Formats: sequence, structure tokens, C-alpha cells
Amino acid sequence: MANPLRIQVRDVSFSYGERRILDGISTSISARECIFLLGLNGAGKSTLMRLIAGELEPYEGRIEIDGGATGAHTSGRARNIAYLPQDLQDPPFLSVREVVNLGRFNPERSLGWRMSGPDVSLVDEAIARCDMSQLTERQFSQLSGGEKQRAWLAFCLAQQRQFIFLDESLQSLDHHSRNSFFDMLSGLAGQGIGVMIISHDLEMARRVAQRVLVLQTGGLVYDGPPTDNLSQLLDQPALG
Repeated sequence: MANPLRIQVRDVSFSYGERRILDGISTSISARECIFLLGLNGAGKSTLMRLIAGELEPYEGRIEIDGGATGAHTSGRARNIAYLPQDLQDPPFLSVREVVNLGRFNPERSLGWRMSGPDVSLVDEAIARCDMSQLTERQFSQLSGGEKQRAWLAFCLAQQRQFIFLDESLQSLDHHSRNSFFDMLSGLAGQGIGVMIISHDLEMARRVAQRVLVLQTGGLVYDGPPTDNLSQLLDQPALG
């Protein structure tokens, strides 16, 4: 079996103006891992995810995919990462299938873009993997919270990327929906897709994550398997 694709984050720092958000972050992400990115509000979680996904460019350090340095908007990053930001608005007037179809959109052919036969097959597969086949014609805004999460995940899967990054807020989901959604993410890692999710759910991190990254005030204070003392890690003083 070929080695999985790997993203390397090497001594990455980032500032907004004079305010340092991240300081010297180094880690790696494999295409066969489910990683939880944890930290208190303001710790820099979303900023780190946006840097790795290519939405922002590091102030210092570099990010590499299998040894090749990548900038914020390179084709290599775009080919390999599907990124879902937090608090997405419901797409107006679109059905579930129409939303997932957008995962196959090709901006290089935006004026003449149409769904091909292979595109349709990939969309059908993504919808089936997220157990949404019975809801394809329903308007997206009419879905429950758990159904919306699965539809967005199908949108990511339709892109056929090696990594899926989710800056998620799942507080509105009931216990069953949360369990189902996180189990689905863990299963994707078992199928060779790297998953990184921002979450405050320590119980789910312990249950489904292969690794957790804990940020505090811009520093990486833990990078390893989930432990029983994650809450203490979140509260401890920043290192350095």
C-alpha cells in the first residue's frame, strides 16, 4: 500500500497586524487520520485551519504537501483539500442535489461548465455515502441540523480531495446526530481521507480521533493521541 499523502506544517507563525495569533506551530496531517483541533475561544484554531487550507498565508514558516512547499493559493493545495468554514448560510432555493453538484464545479471552465457523466456519478456516490439519497430533491433550507451537516459533507466528498477540513459548530445537533456525524468522519479516515475538525466536544475527540491537537494562546501545547485529561490540557498555561 502506498504511503498516504501528508501535509507538513513547519514552524508556522501568523499575525493580524501587531497581534500574534500563532507562534511557531509544527505538526503533520496524514490522509488516513481523523484529527481534532481543540482549544478555547481565541486560541487560533480557525486561523491555523485556514492557513493549512490555503485561505491565509503564513507570516513565518512554511506548509508542505509531501515535501513540496505550497503558497496560499497554489493549485497543489486546491487539488488536495476540501475546506468547509464555520457558520455557512443555507444556500437559498437550492435542493440537496444542487448543493452537492457544486462540489464538482470547475472554476477553470466556469462559463461553459456543465455536469458530465462522471460528475453525476461522483455526486451520486457522495450522496449515498452520507445517507442522503432519499432527500436529494428537498430544499436545503428545509433540512434538519444533522441533515444539513451530512449534505455539506457530501458536498466535500464530491470534490474528491485527499483531505476534508471542517471548522464546525455542532452544538445545535442532538446526541444521536452528533454521534452519527462523528462516526461518519472517523469512517472516512479509515477509507484513506484525512479529516481535521475543529470541535469543543472532548467526548467525541476521545472516542473517534486518532490524534488531537491542542492550541492555547497561539501555541501548540499537545499533539498526540486523545487522553483522559484533555480538559486539563485546555486549561493549562501556554508553553514557552
